[in-house]
This record gives sequence, structure tokens and C-alpha cells, in this order.
Amino acid sequence: MAAITTGTSFKALDADYNFSHAAKTVRVAAAQGASLAVLPEYHLTGWVPEEPSFALTAENALKFRRKYQELAAELHINICAGTIVSEAPKNSSSQEDTKDTKRTLLNTSDFIDHNGHLLGSYTKTNLWIPERQTLTSFVEHARQVAKEGNPAPNPHQIINSPLGPVGILVCWDLAFPEAFRLLVLAGAKIIIIPSYWTSADMCGEGLAYNPDCEKMFVQNALVTRAFENTAAVIYCNSGGPAEEGFFGCSQVVLPIVGTVPGSFSDSEEGMRIIEVDMRTVEIAEKNYQIREDLGREDWHYGYSKSHL
Repeated sequence: MAAITTGTSFKALDADYNFSHAAKTVRVAAAQGASLAVLPEYHLTGWVPEEPSFALTAENALKFRRKYQELAAELHINICAGTIVSEAPKNSSSQEDTKDTKRTLLNTSDFIDHNGHLLGSYTKTNLWIPERQTLTSFVEHARQVAKEGNPAPNPHQIINSPLGPVGILVCWDLAFPEAFRLLVLAGAKIIIIPSYWTSADMCGEGLAYNPDCEKMFVQNALVTRAFENTAAVIYCNSGGPAEEGFFGCSQVVLPIVGTVPGSFSDSEEGMRIIEVDMRTVEIAEKNYQIREDLGREDWHYGYSKSHL
């Protein structure tokens, strides 16, 4: 299987332009034989939370989802469409909408198969601290829905894709091993992570110790998650000027191998095709038996299928 990682910055708040730019990149990837295209977090608008147009309406989000579905079917390529921030559909039993009512904004990633079918979506669960001023996490939104009489679903569900069982996480989710464990328990062997992670996510005091600490965090965590979960990890970060804090490092990481040669190692903008050898996942699991341990009913750390 071949996967592409795109680390390209787009025009802030210009969703139509950004979609067109992303679609061109996906076309190039498909022409080169890629079976999966992965786009970064916030790729349609950028991270501009102070602007109301940063979030799409539910109707516009659906429009772009359909555009990606049409593109996937035309090119016969699977697409993980980065993330799209949109307003949650209003429920008739919710409070009345007023000017003072805070919008519920969700950061969601879609997986679309090579026939254009939407196979599954994931809404970011672990929000980065500044995001909490603007976005609503999956867990918080699920609690709101549960108050209206509906059960709160598990955020970490696998997607049965043509490439195998896939899980999606987003950016800061990388810092939570529990999210990976739940996906592995559910059977995921490929975990895709759209991201918008920059050096500016660390405060000045921390950067004084190590200006590359965020890049170090990401690179080390990705390798660790791939090894400890015997899973292929496909990480797609936004690229851009290093002087503006971008470090990129979009990459494919495999157990046994680590970061696959040909992955991005810096903030360069562009697209690359990376081979994903899933045999490494099978060999690593036979050797480490992580999934077998996690699936035991008497597993001493408390993970069980009852969490799913």
C-alpha cells in the first residue's frame, strides 16, 4: 500500500481555493499510484479562530465532504480529508439560538473510500489548550447530546476500509496513549493523524531550553506509538516557513522500521508518496503480542472489550 502525506499551507479562510489546491495534489498522488491521500488538520481554512468564517456551516461542510467523495470516486483513491471545522447541526430540543449562545464547533476528519463512500468520521477528542476557547471536543458534545436522551458513543471507532482496519486521531490526540489503545482494542492496524502542530505550541520559557522541543515531541511520540501498539501510523502535519514556527515532519511510521525513509523531516511544503509495508505490523504483533494481552479478560491494566 502507498500513502501520501501532504504538508502544504493554504490561503487562510479561503475554503474554495484550498479545496482546489488540495484536489490538485490528490490528483498528482493518484496519477503516481497512491492508494491513500492524507491532508492536514485545518486545511480548508487554516487556524484562524478569531474569525467567524473559520468554521463552516453544517451545510458548507457537507458540500466539501461531497466534493471529496466525488474526487475519490473519480480517481479511485481513498482519502482522509484532513479536518474540517463546522457548526454542529442544531437539535430541535436544544436551547433556543440567541446571539449570546456559543456555537458548537466540531473538528472532524472523514475517511472516504476509493468508490466515494464515506466509511467513517472522527471528531477530535483531546483539544489543545487554546482550542478549548473555540472548539467543542467529541466527549463534551456527546455529553450534551446524551442530556437529550441519547447515549454517548465511544469516540474511538475503527473504520473497515479497503486498506484494512483504520483509526483516525487528530494532532494533540497523539499525546494520549489511551486513545491508541482503544483503537487497537477495536482492531485498528493503521492509525491516521491529520495535524496542525507548530513550535509556537510551546511557551517562550520552554523554547529557551530547546527551540526544537515540539518537533522532538512529535517525532519521538510517533515512533513510540507505532512500536507500543504494533500499528502503522500515518502523520500529516501542516508545512510552511520555519521562521513562522512550522516544522512539518509529515511521515509514515512503522513498528520495527520506525520513520519510513522518504518521509518529511522538516517544514518543506509538498507531497510525497511513502510505501507502507503492513507486513511489519504483523511481524511486530507476533513478536510482542500486544493485542493478545490487551484482549485478555484478566488483563491487569483494566483494558477490556467492555470499553468499546
